[in-house]
Amino acid sequence: MTSSKSAPSREAAKKASKEALVKSAMALFPVKGLDVSLDDICAHAGYTRGAFYVHFRNRDELTFEVMGRVGEEWLDSIFEDAREKEGDLIGLMQRFLGELMRGTYPISRNGIRPYQLLDACARSPAIHDRYIEFVRDSIRRLAVYVTNSQMKKQIRPDLDSEQLASIMITVVIGTHTLYDLDYPIDLARTSATLLQLLAVNN
Repeated sequence: MTSSKSAPSREAAKKASKEALVKSAMALFPVKGLDVSLDDICAHAGYTRGAFYVHFRNRDELTFEVMGRVGEEWLDSIFEDAREKEGDLIGLMQRFLGELMRGTYPISRNGIRPYQLLDACARSPAIHDRYIEFVRDSIRRLAVYVTNSQMKKQIRPDLDSEQLASIMITVVIGTHTLYDLDYPIDLARTSATLLQLLAVNN
């Protein structure tokens, strides 16, 4: 009887320790970047390194776990799946700019730096593949907004929606890098110029 009652308790404790470590990393990565020490992550979570290695073989496995949670949550937030049929490119770009200005975009100069993400991708095939999944998912979702804007005659209808979405994601990723290098970018003017290029000619 005692062992059967204590088994679920141990399992619950194990689950709680993993969740605490993941949430600790989710809290510290945006503040200290992906290079934050495991000691800091464990101390913030209230557990030892021993507890960490019960759940993760290394930092990359923890990064993969956090990446999945934060990435999916952010994509769902910015693309607002429930409104995809009504959503258009202009509204999406305004939301995205707002995220950048507020510092809530997952990759920034003050938290997770682009070079850290690329370094993690180079070290870990799993993180690399997960990042590529995010890129493909972003292109797929963005293409819906492009199509909606074309139907509303807000942008040129002769452009392939998926190709345009791919180009826009490439611009976003390139902007990450320039922003990380402290290259001066006026994001609002850049977005306005892009919309001008896409606008329907009257």
